[in-house]
Amino acid sequence: MKSLLICGGVGGAKLAYGFYNSVHHDAFDILVNTGDDFIHLGLHVSPDLDTVIYTLSEEVEVSQGWGRQNESWNMLNELKTLEGDTWFQLGDKDLATHFIRTSMLNDGKSLTDITAHIAGKFGIKSNIFPMSDNLVSTFIKTDRDILSFQEYFVKHRCLPVANDFIFKGSSKAKLNSKINLNDYDNFIICPSNPFISIGPILSIKKINDHLKANKDKVFVISPIVDGDSIKGPTAKIFRELGHEPSVKSVAEFYQDYATNIFIDNKDSEYLKDLNNLGFKVFVDRLVMKSKKSKVDLAKSIVEYLSR
Repeated sequence: MKSLLICGGVGGAKLAYGFYNSVHHDAFDILVNTGDDFIHLGLHVSPDLDTVIYTLSEEVEVSQGWGRQNESWNMLNELKTLEGDTWFQLGDKDLATHFIRTSMLNDGKSLTDITAHIAGKFGIKSNIFPMSDNLVSTFIKTDRDILSFQEYFVKHRCLPVANDFIFKGSSKAKLNSKINLNDYDNFIICPSNPFISIGPILSIKKINDHLKANKDKVFVISPIVDGDSIKGPTAKIFRELGHEPSVKSVAEFYQDYATNIFIDNKDSEYLKDLNNLGFKVFVDRLVMKSKKSKVDLAKSIVEYLSR
């Protein structure tokens, strides 16, 4: 049995860590959102790819879920002294990743090959694939303006009211050529933000069509527990779009793509609603605050998939 983890952000990286430490490294691949990639200070930054790599290699700063542990900030402090742009924080260790990625891109290497190179240097044995080697850029329509993902998420700290989402370049983007969707027995949509972490991946036609045609093989792990986000602005965005932040809203978002959903035991009251929407429901503990909880959830998912 082989799984494709559809992943973005901290929540997705946590579940990927659970899989990485509970099943064989060849038993799953990780397809990662690149809609939040951007150029900063001349460097190509891939936040979600780096978060997955740092998390699986246990190099991530656990307290925040992103960036490198034992990081230093000499460059950023000097940049501040020079009155440079410091709203997006780049640590000294993290900079090395962006330098090598940018250099290899300038040499004509693909983002897929560069990601494999970096992951290999971090000792990672499983495949981590960017969703595409083509540029797809996420923009958020807000009550203030149309903002790029990093402007919305980091510079403005998700404070503007979100109205809609644009995935620039997605109509021409090709799914990562290393991914043969027919190779996978199931597809696991990680507990990532549906709108800005999973949405860019679903905006690519090939995987969108495949999931819709194979809904019975798709398992959604809810990013909402007990009416709130596990991580990030998911609940806030649901409210701003006029929806209750609940597992029911999550299921409605994915109704065209999946027939299976994992919810937390705190949300058992929604079982009937989810069944009425056509979902088979699995109940478990979804909050991953420790290494053990990440591994336990992954093991539970694999156990359900094996039945």
